[in-house]
Amino acid sequence: MIPRHLSLVPVNPFQLAALQAIINVEEGRQRRGQYPYAVALLRQLRGGSSGCISAADVRRAASNYTPKDRGGETKERYIAALNVLIESRGQVCPLPLSGCAVGQYFPDAAHRLLERRFRQLDARCGRKERREQKVRRETRRRYQTALAQACIELAFVTPSLLEAWFDRQGKRGIDDDSLVDMVQAWAQRFLGLKDAPLRSGQPMWAILVEMRDELADRSAHERWFDCLQLPNKLTFRTAPRE
Repeated sequence: MIPRHLSLVPVNPFQLAALQAIINVEEGRQRRGQYPYAVALLRQLRGGSSGCISAADVRRAASNYTPKDRGGETKERYIAALNVLIESRGQVCPLPLSGCAVGQYFPDAAHRLLERRFRQLDARCGRKERREQKVRRETRRRYQTALAQACIELAFVTPSLLEAWFDRQGKRGIDDDSLVDMVQAWAQRFLGLKDAPLRSGQPMWAILVEMRDELADRSAHERWFDCLQLPNKLTFRTAPRE
């Protein structure tokens, strides 16, 4: 006797009945009628005997069919759906059949359908991930552009205008931590500007609160010298004599 796991005959009786129904219809053993595949299937499931299709036959083939439910689908609707399912080899599973009918009669088709759905899900997830990566790259690029613009603007800012410059960067969404280092380098250019608060590790807004009086009370001489440190100041030079 051939072991069950080596048998070429499907162990699943529903799968075997579906395959035999297809063979009977396509080889002409089953007379052509309105639902030849469904009729052949139902007869296979009841042992091959002929006769009218009963509600019990349909109930055996479709577990969700409840003939006692007056509000449910009719027996003919189930027979029509079974006919489409068997004729399409499990590619189409119309209502009122349940979704598990494909796996019941055509396990291979159900497996392929599941694989197809997984591939579609992977493709959708991949597209979503690429869109999110693109958004992150664009956000990072815009942030770096805004940061570079802030650095350029800072080069033309004097200490008395530092707080106004900081307010503009906050409206652009630039973090305090991104501004501290550039302000530390900027502060070295100006005479008498104490930069100890800039090295305290505090956020930029707290540093400005601590430096507010010093920035506002700079003398006229310091303000004049501050303006000289800006890179847009031109120096007049005479041409060398030959």
